[in-house]
Amino acid sequence: MNYRLKLTAVIALLGMTFIQLSAAPDTKRVRNVSGRCEITRHITQEQAEQKALQDAKTNAMREAGVPEKLWSVTGLISEDDGSEFSQVLSRMTTLAVDGFITIRDVVYSEEMIDGRRYAVATIDADVKRGGEIDPTFVLDVNGINGVYGEGETMNFNVRIYGHDAYLRVFWFDETGGSVIYPSQYEPNKLFKKDFEYSFPTNPGIDYAMYKTNEDSDFESINIIAVATKRDIPFIGDKITFETLLKWIYAIPADERAAYREAVLIK
Repeated sequence: MNYRLKLTAVIALLGMTFIQLSAAPDTKRVRNVSGRCEITRHITQEQAEQKALQDAKTNAMREAGVPEKLWSVTGLISEDDGSEFSQVLSRMTTLAVDGFITIRDVVYSEEMIDGRRYAVATIDADVKRGGEIDPTFVLDVNGINGVYGEGETMNFNVRIYGHDAYLRVFWFDETGGSVIYPSQYEPNKLFKKDFEYSFPTNPGIDYAMYKTNEDSDFESINIIAVATKRDIPFIGDKITFETLLKWIYAIPADERAAYREAVLIK
């Protein structure tokens, strides 16, 4: 039987208990770290405050000594409208930090600098360092297109270098996210290192690309794949960027490898 799967319909949630990010030895507490964003006619005060908060998070990670590196990202098409989706998408597009931040307190204020009005977010936070990565453990994904027409299918190839691993593939849009793989149609399994695998792994199904809003001209979707040396499934009442990042950074850095791609459905 041939199953036609909309990405929005694949909602299999798998089991895991989140590792709590307390003030452990690999966690540093930072206080009174500020971020800023100018308030203009093109951005509301609330949007500026959220941008200031994102800036404060980045500054807190820098103060905690978390290393930064650029994501290798292609195919991003998204307008920064100040929403949480756009905020986190922008942050993930431009910056990967090997750590995770838990905000303990945030205070919003305003200040004038050279006649310009700024929203300011000042935070206290715990920053968890991710540890040293395994440079030989690499997740390589090929074949995902930047643009899909309505109803077209997505197929891609995966190769994991350096270590046998388990794989989780997630998708996100403005309304939230879910798990593409594994699912009730494609069971979880161990992928052998250095072998190429085609997705979907089940030839009887398709990853069919449909917009959630038929009236929109296009929709942006983020595909995020995570390989882990141990079988570490994900659980949560709702899959968001924040819950996914929390799960990722609870995994030791030398036991995970990640890949991200942004695609457009039109």
